[in-house]
Amino acid sequence: MISQFLEFVSSLDLLARGAESELRKGHYYGVPAVYKLRRRKEYMDPSLDSDLRRARTLKEAKVLSVASRANIPVPLLLAVYPSIGLLVMQYIEGERLKEALDRGVSGHCDLARRAGAILGMLHEHGISHGDPTTSNYIITDSGDLYIIDFGLADFTSEIEDLAVDIHLFRRAVSSSHARLAEDLARCFIEGYSSVRGEKARPVIERAEEIMLRGRYVEERRTVWKP
Repeated sequence: MISQFLEFVSSLDLLARGAESELRKGHYYGVPAVYKLRRRKEYMDPSLDSDLRRARTLKEAKVLSVASRANIPVPLLLAVYPSIGLLVMQYIEGERLKEALDRGVSGHCDLARRAGAILGMLHEHGISHGDPTTSNYIITDSGDLYIIDFGLADFTSEIEDLAVDIHLFRRAVSSSHARLAEDLARCFIEGYSSVRGEKARPVIERAEEIMLRGRYVEERRTVWKP
């Protein structure tokens, strides 16, 4: 039964394949859906591999459930099969924020502000995303903005963890959208702060520290480059 189900999942259209999992597009009881399957790692002890895939799948499912109940725009969780490392989620039809910015979409500052507000909502509910880059926000045809891919998400209230999220967004726009980076970062912080109020300040300050640490390390590498 399980093997037949896995064969069915493997027959679906491949959307993306990463180091840990693969995403496939299909339907779940008539609803357009994404099947996220964490594949077995052949080099790992089977028992340990199974435990890790189960734990990570359950955590991601819980994060999505908490975020959905808080009315945060994330894909709806449709089903979870922890024993085989499979999540079934709502398929969000649209364009990645990165692609929209690449083609020069109008209202880039408003989009960044909304992206920051979404991250702020996650942080308000004790969730760090882990990879909130412009590739992990989707704009629907109706103009709604969603955040996706919670494979690295965690439950935490540690300022360092939350600050890393902000740092990752700013680093992403600096490398992928250099011309707009300053505006995007500023508007992102505005959106984040609009949700978190005074609680935003220590997180933003820590994100600045993280950025400075990275610059220092890079400078040291340059100095000591053989």
